[in-house]
Amino acid sequence: MKYTISTPIPTSQILDIQLEFTCQKEEKIHLQLPAWRPGRYEIANYAQFIRKLEVSGPDGKVLAEKETKDTWSFFAAKNGNYKISYSFHAAQLDAGGSWLDPEQVYINFINFCFSISGRTNEKIIVKLELPQSYKIACALPLEDANTLLASNYQELVDSPVLAAQYLHHKIYQVKSTNFHVWVHGEIYFDWDTVLKEFSQFTEKQIEDMRDFPAKDYHFIIHLLPFPHYHGVEHQFSTVITLGPDRLFAKQEGLDRLMGISSHELYHFWNVCRIRPKSIQPYDFSKEAYLKEGLIAEGVTTYMGDFYLLKSGYYSTERYFEVLEKLMERSFESLGWQNQSIVDSSWDLWLDGYKAGIPDKKVSIYTHGALLVLAMDIMLMRNGKRMHQVMRKMWECYGKTGIGYELKDFEQAVLDFAENREEMKRFFEEYVHDTGNLFDLLQDLLPHIGLSVQKIAS
Repeated sequence: MKYTISTPIPTSQILDIQLEFTCQKEEKIHLQLPAWRPGRYEIANYAQFIRKLEVSGPDGKVLAEKETKDTWSFFAAKNGNYKISYSFHAAQLDAGGSWLDPEQVYINFINFCFSISGRTNEKIIVKLELPQSYKIACALPLEDANTLLASNYQELVDSPVLAAQYLHHKIYQVKSTNFHVWVHGEIYFDWDTVLKEFSQFTEKQIEDMRDFPAKDYHFIIHLLPFPHYHGVEHQFSTVITLGPDRLFAKQEGLDRLMGISSHELYHFWNVCRIRPKSIQPYDFSKEAYLKEGLIAEGVTTYMGDFYLLKSGYYSTERYFEVLEKLMERSFESLGWQNQSIVDSSWDLWLDGYKAGIPDKKVSIYTHGALLVLAMDIMLMRNGKRMHQVMRKMWECYGKTGIGYELKDFEQAVLDFAENREEMKRFFEEYVHDTGNLFDLLQDLLPHIGLSVQKIAS
């Protein structure tokens, strides 16, 4: 199976795509375009950006019928090679979209590559028709200068690519893994400082999880001239879009870069491998409801910041400021009174990534991180920490690839708790229900020498 992707007029932001594969006589082919992508649990309807899909076979044009908003089918009357030709409008410059301009080709294959029923385990070749001067940043192996190889469909759509002539590339090594840092855009930071800090938080994460099963990992970073903040996790890479670029000459900009990068690296274990059963494996054709947003994003948000403290990037005082900001963002609404984090996770497909009506829900990121903070403080009473819980989750559900449910995470936390009944009540009142988390944190924080109070702004 082979994709050929060309950019005849970059200013048009149109990708021309051709998919070729062999069909058996009288084979019925179903082409399913993804309706959503990894790391974003909402319907995206990528089919709206597809233009003029045509199919040809050994005898010329073949009738293709559209069965649903994002499913096409055709009948292969003969053995032979069949081609699907279409265009895609690549005009979304964030960590989950695709973008084309005269200086770069940025592709998330999940946006426009078809899942073919019964054939998702076939190897896939991707030929990129690019200028000779372009470099390629991608976790997929290169067969030659512009040809990528994917072992199956899931690997393809979990491996974004960025190609450009002016693409900065640095490597640091931790244990046996090469960590590639690719940057497109203007550089205003000091490379030595950035690589040192990346290396240190990477070392601390691997130290606690005890292994990193990858030979190479890629940070693919867009530095933009306008305000932006977005990151998406993948099996062997992450895409990060940040701006404005001049901000990274200052501490504020470096804090944003380190914060999102530590968060996305932690996703290598949590979500990319320690994955809820409801998205194991991914089915991109329909919603995949999950209750585990607390673990997927709450744990990752908390642990990403924790490792910046543990690596020495954050001072204690700066880390307290990060916690204050989490509380401000989480408690700025009264959503916690009306919807539990479990129900808010389930409703991601409904309104999880927009403001929604006033005081309806909680954020699986900020509120989730504060729930994990509460758990971590409770675990400290027994001399344990959240990173030990997550190492157990990695060993039981990540390495094995069997997927987990919310009850499995709850059991893992209980196994490390001093007072199991107290921890059970915590999950009942604050995870499954709408307990007052601020009041709980006021009670818990003094156990680690801290206090929190509300101050009118």
